[in-house]
Amino acid sequence: MTGSPNAALIYPPLTDPTSGYHSLNYLDSYARSVGHAPATVIDANIEAFHHSYTPSALDWLDRALSRARTTADLTARARLLQAGTPDPEGVRDAVATFQDPRRFYDLDEYHRAVDGVSAWMNCLGATGIPGQFQNGFQLNAPHEIEIGSLRALTDPAVLSRLSRPFEPYYRESLLPRLRAGNFDLVGISITYQWQLPFALWLARRIREELPGVFLIAGGTEVSDCYKNLRDPRRLFELFADFDALVVGEGESAYTEILDALAAGTIPTKHPNVRLHPRYGAVRALPMLHYEKLGELPTPDFANLPWDSYLSPTRFVYYSPTRGCYWNKCTFCDYGLNTDGPTSPWRQDTVDRMIRDVEQLATFARFVYFSVDVLAPAAILRFAEKVVERGIDVRWGAEIRLEKYWSDERCALLKRAGCTAISVGFESGNQRILDLIDKGTRPAQVRQTMSSMHRAGIGVQIMGFTGFPTETLEEARESVSFLRDNRELWTFGGLGEFVLTPGAIVAKQPDRFGITDVRSIEGADIDRTLMFDEPVTRKARDEVMADKLGLYMGEYPRPWVSSTDTPHTFFYHDRYGTGVSDLLERSVRRGPDDEDREFVLDGELLADVDPEVLGRVAEIQGGAPEEPGERVAFRRRDGRILLLPRRTLPFLKIFTGPVTLAAARRRAWMLPSAAADRIWDFLIARRAIRRIPVTGAPADGKHTCNAPMPGRAAA
Repeated sequence: MTGSPNAALIYPPLTDPTSGYHSLNYLDSYARSVGHAPATVIDANIEAFHHSYTPSALDWLDRALSRARTTADLTARARLLQAGTPDPEGVRDAVATFQDPRRFYDLDEYHRAVDGVSAWMNCLGATGIPGQFQNGFQLNAPHEIEIGSLRALTDPAVLSRLSRPFEPYYRESLLPRLRAGNFDLVGISITYQWQLPFALWLARRIREELPGVFLIAGGTEVSDCYKNLRDPRRLFELFADFDALVVGEGESAYTEILDALAAGTIPTKHPNVRLHPRYGAVRALPMLHYEKLGELPTPDFANLPWDSYLSPTRFVYYSPTRGCYWNKCTFCDYGLNTDGPTSPWRQDTVDRMIRDVEQLATFARFVYFSVDVLAPAAILRFAEKVVERGIDVRWGAEIRLEKYWSDERCALLKRAGCTAISVGFESGNQRILDLIDKGTRPAQVRQTMSSMHRAGIGVQIMGFTGFPTETLEEARESVSFLRDNRELWTFGGLGEFVLTPGAIVAKQPDRFGITDVRSIEGADIDRTLMFDEPVTRKARDEVMADKLGLYMGEYPRPWVSSTDTPHTFFYHDRYGTGVSDLLERSVRRGPDDEDREFVLDGELLADVDPEVLGRVAEIQGGAPEEPGERVAFRRRDGRILLLPRRTLPFLKIFTGPVTLAAARRRAWMLPSAAADRIWDFLIARRAIRRIPVTGAPADGKHTCNAPMPGRAAA
């Protein structure tokens, strides 16, 4: 081969459609900085979504859905209730809402757009395994896929069925493009676990179409599989269609592969490159290589399809640090760590951070520091220089809640463009924090949150219950901490402790009072472990009931109120620390609603088999008292509500637009207080929705269209 190899880099489904991820751009920018030709970067996740409502894909969808609805399987029939009639105009309008800088910030329109995309993805997912897509872009995987069974992950029938929703895109768009591109190398970046089955099937399809191409994979999920496989010898049983894998950090490994292909050899020298055994035995390699951040160029994001993402403006991810400077938390297990919870700590200089952000800010107004954590002194120096140089940027990051953050320092962060931060408070109980080795105290955490709040910076908070030996009373302290300080945080989550193999807890079980640490039955990839610990297990159900009383936000990823997503940052920037109140009010009856028009946010389902309704209830975690006492209502987002039959006449009032005042007159037989309770019930469950109040039309051109200075638009 002469010259630089012709490379295509692909980001596969299923993941966030609101912005491009940064992994491939970091690889490509570094390769270009050392003399290689630009790669063709393909965001197959967003391309597959948009292709799904093209005319040819619509014809395919109608046929595939018709076949799917003939199933006799009870669970499939229950999940198929989520899929209504495909509405291509509805999904196009939803896309237009997300990309419109006025409609996006109208919460009523935003709700409708999220529901429209979710409804569309429900229909699309039903062509594979009914119910496989949740909330639009989350994978509800079969159990064997979820636990990491190699039998399932290498079964062509399972992978092809999961990937069936994207087959028209592969067949009509992606594969012809790859064939026509005459590529020497195709790389697939797999960041999240729920991308893995799609990436494996896509690799198989690429291998069938391009048998001679050098096919590689990398990304966090590849590294996790490498680290957590119970039998490391089976790595290329899982990744059978790939020639090589990059484990750990990828910039110099990727260029080593390009250099080798250009020289007509195979890449045997870089410690982060693992070759398929078909290339024979190679010499032993040293431990993993960690990049020197000072050698990385400013990432160039111009080759992403910015006009396609479901956002009104650009949002880029930027990584000026790697690893964690604290690196002590006993629950943590992130990246290709060796003797600590994370990869080795490295941080670029503040001057280089300013250089990068100043350049990125000419291209994208929002920059998210996609790192494990930023060191306080570096953030402060960065903020001082942003203010000094007058850089117009909005940014957010994950930080530790150190006492370092005074009112004055938080105010400086806000002046420098900090919109929101995310923090791991982990627990509200000091004994648990000490076991975690968090190095914080609840009172100090509250003080730092207060300083951030006073500065107008949104605090997204993360924690968990169920740490080994945690009692019911200790778990409730975490719930109480969040409830008592509700005005100080915007969104977040209080999840459940998960034990992972590389965590200090797993390595020192006796220290934490756990026994019988073991793999999940049937798992070949030990992402999580089972263990016995009687104290925490006894408290779990009661704690869960307490946690349900906390308002954490309206939507899961990737929509507004999910932690660290573009939409959540955009709404923080527009509405400030009051954004959570805005969302919470949207599912409550307000003082101005009496004269506001409402309409059904979905449809009543008639003549549904009671056995199917019973399975729906089981899937949702409950069971109807009596099927005949419930009516099935499919919300516009596909959620099936099993509502008391007595609500039926009141639901029918809202079959057309009607104000609550007019609805009250139609339900004249009810006392006013009883009508209020019914309206509250229907609004809280989003069975009825407010009709958006139309305003003056906004300029349809959104800010994703401006090219990076000195570069062509994508």
